[in-house]
Amino acid sequence: MSARVSLPGRGEDGGQMDTFGRRLRRLRERAGLSQSQLARLVPISQSSLSRYESDRQTVTPDLAARLDDLLHAGGTLRARLPRPDAAGDAVDTGVLDAAVLAAFEHTSDLAGLVADHTARFRRLDDVVGGRALYPSVRRCFDAASHACRNDTTALPGLSELGQVAGWVASDAGRTADATRLYLTAAEAGETAGRLDLVASALSSLAYQLANSSALTDRAEAVLLASAVADRADGAGRALLLERLAWAHARIGDTTAALRVLDEVDEVFDEVRDPAPSWAYWLDRDEITVMRGRCMVELHRPSVAIELLSEPLSRYDPTRARERGLYTTYLAQALVAAGDVTEARRLLAEVPRTESARLEARLDALA
Repeated sequence: MSARVSLPGRGEDGGQMDTFGRRLRRLRERAGLSQSQLARLVPISQSSLSRYESDRQTVTPDLAARLDDLLHAGGTLRARLPRPDAAGDAVDTGVLDAAVLAAFEHTSDLAGLVADHTARFRRLDDVVGGRALYPSVRRCFDAASHACRNDTTALPGLSELGQVAGWVASDAGRTADATRLYLTAAEAGETAGRLDLVASALSSLAYQLANSSALTDRAEAVLLASAVADRADGAGRALLLERLAWAHARIGDTTAALRVLDEVDEVFDEVRDPAPSWAYWLDRDEITVMRGRCMVELHRPSVAIELLSEPLSRYDPTRARERGLYTTYLAQALVAAGDVTEARRLLAEVPRTESARLEARLDALA
């Protein structure tokens, strides 16, 4: 009888590619462990383990080693982690850094180049998670900042690029970097005489603070968002007010949150001009979603479910991070309303992204 041989990179049945997740699940089942039992041994949340087994979330080397030991896998799990070529990455990064810097140093239209890169990163941010996008946007921002020391006409664009870079850094879980980028963007906007750009950057910082687990940060978010809420008109003002409403909701101030949300509706209903570039994505569905998220924070689950369900049913599937993030709030509302089964179904369908914000929400609901 011939020995059973596994083809390289294949499962033991010679079929589908033997990914980390498939091997993890097979080893767990052979050990006679349920997901919840193995999760408790690690320890991690069961939902995190489920995402690892379905290859919807990247596993760190340390965690892979822990799972290897628990399941007596002999290093086979660690062997299925992606193996970056450190030397190759260093070369590629160095070449890219030099190319970006050269482009900004030798352009005859610095303002146009900054605007082009800002628009590009905004588009990428719609579909690429922060961890994947941050290195690229940071290199670009640093190169643009260096070039703008000799050309102040590009400062408005630098302010917008800095706000995008801060947003991406925040999504990557690099909050300290994001804070510095937001403040740099605000400074560039102020030097350029653009109070709306200052407000955009500082309200983004307020949003980051509002999402903190520390009550002092959330209280500071209210003060910061309040200070800049009237520094823009039209759709821009509606966005600034949205972030103020969220900050109020995060500290549990129902009266203030509802008042500001009503003001958002009034301002947006009167908008006639195109939104400024830094508020390009704001529409009625996004406003409805924000109201729904606030209702979750204010412990009004039935209202939140009604508000969130319809916009999510038609949300662009290519924007996986936002769709996943908003789905976590709908799931949270469903749990509060007693429908745990539907909440679990929704969370199980949330795809893997390179977003620290989304991962934090999924872990919090595990």
